[in-house]
Amino acid sequence: MENPAFETPKFDVPHLDFYWQYVDHWSKIDPDFPSLRQGDRTVTAGQFKQKVDQLAQAFLSLGIKKGDRIVSILPTGIDFVLTLVAAASVGAILVPMDVKFRTKDLERFISHAKPSLILSVTGVKDFNTVEKIKRLGDQFAGITKVLVGSSEFGRSFEELLKEKFGLEKELEQRKRSLTVADGSLIIFTGGTTGVPKAALLNNLNTVFMSYIEYGFFRRTLSQVGIDGRIKSLAALPPSHVGGTVELIGMPLVGGFEIILMEDWNPYKVLEVTAGQKIPWMGGVPTMYAILLSLPDLDTFDLSCVKLAALGGERVSLELAAGIKEKIAPVIVVGYGSTEAGSAVSYTEPGDNPEWIDQGYVGKPFSTVMIKVVDDAGNEVSRGELGELIIGGPLVIPHYYNMPEEDEAGFTTDGWCKTGDLGYLAQDGGIYIKGRIKQIIRVGSYTVLPTEVEEEATHYQNVGLAAAIGVPDKIYGEVIWLYIAPVWGTTVDIDGLMAHLKENLAAFKVPRKIIIKDDIPITRIGKSDRTALKNELMKTLDENG
Repeated sequence: MENPAFETPKFDVPHLDFYWQYVDHWSKIDPDFPSLRQGDRTVTAGQFKQKVDQLAQAFLSLGIKKGDRIVSILPTGIDFVLTLVAAASVGAILVPMDVKFRTKDLERFISHAKPSLILSVTGVKDFNTVEKIKRLGDQFAGITKVLVGSSEFGRSFEELLKEKFGLEKELEQRKRSLTVADGSLIIFTGGTTGVPKAALLNNLNTVFMSYIEYGFFRRTLSQVGIDGRIKSLAALPPSHVGGTVELIGMPLVGGFEIILMEDWNPYKVLEVTAGQKIPWMGGVPTMYAILLSLPDLDTFDLSCVKLAALGGERVSLELAAGIKEKIAPVIVVGYGSTEAGSAVSYTEPGDNPEWIDQGYVGKPFSTVMIKVVDDAGNEVSRGELGELIIGGPLVIPHYYNMPEEDEAGFTTDGWCKTGDLGYLAQDGGIYIKGRIKQIIRVGSYTVLPTEVEEEATHYQNVGLAAAIGVPDKIYGEVIWLYIAPVWGTTVDIDGLMAHLKENLAAFKVPRKIIIKDDIPITRIGKSDRTALKNELMKTLDENG
């Protein structure tokens, strides 16, 4: 069921409506192809289909109905991918949660989702998920629970993959009842800028997005000499749209061999990428900055990596140059969000790095409509700064049971209010300048944190930087800057302050610079300004 306002692009794979249809497709093309790999565990394309159908029948046997929510507390791995596709096969809405969520987070999110099933690992590293589930109390006692590797709550995940249910006909009937408008995922988003919102993605938002992005990467990889079915690394958390729709859904659509890692670790990423000869790398700029800061980066043979994809933050000239020199010769930068589409635009390999340094993120895909509006919602002229709003089939229909957030986050005719400040160039190119909620207001002046951070990282030995607004009786807010030095180096604070005074307007110069060994990052690798501000405000409150 396609949106008639948009022409579906044609790539070298068929345009299908559901992830399980792509699993079926690739199992017929080459059943022995290693579709999923996690450590020593491999699932071929044929086994992928068999396990998905088996798990889908298990869900039916547990009474899962179309539209029911399934909460998964699973790390990135084979079990999560099977759950993702099997849930879609029965029309359930998957609600992936991070294994590192605190008990309070789980309680709040599970209460909102009201799932029929919780599927979880027993724990990962220092995170004991079973104990968290037990601490949730009697309010969730009636929810069916399944654990990977344990039958403590009655049934284990492994048992569900072995038992003969005999529900093949029922599964086929359920599949025939599904549409692209049915809910597919609930992603809790916005936790770093406000109260997390339950974004409800339907099959069009997930599968069509993966298909569109596959087409872009297929074409771009071909430009750097990479063709055919390749290996692709997935290491972002499933609770983030990039971890699920982009790094799992996109290669699933394209029939790639997906190598899965439970979490992002710089040395493990380098080891796996070099060892498996993975031809492309994806992540946020902070992740690449961390890789470039490693003193022994050059010991890894990354000659296999031909393309680096970045998104989520601005990419400076220095970072781009470092990536091209030490990681990949070609970079592309994308823009998107959970609500608007995980990727609504990408730069091209030949685009000017200076444009990218200024916030350029490419031109929108053909399926995307985009406008820039002022505070009153009126469209502004090309080149004029305002809020970007997005329309088209990649935009989610609404939040899950959050009407007030729907009103705040979408226009009456369904356009997504991104909260991003930017402008459209005369040729339709998108430039992103910052987030509305992260603006620092110094007196009557408006400062974007990225302006200060970018200039700070130009100074010698500054690896990461995060600028925050601190309350001030006279100016309303003033700027404090946190920095983390490049590994094994020190930063001359007086010299850095002089550099900032020379290159920034006076109202943009931080009142204070604080050195930290590590800048906290969010679960998807962005500098966590909110965590820094919360930590600082708590300290200021305690000290009066």
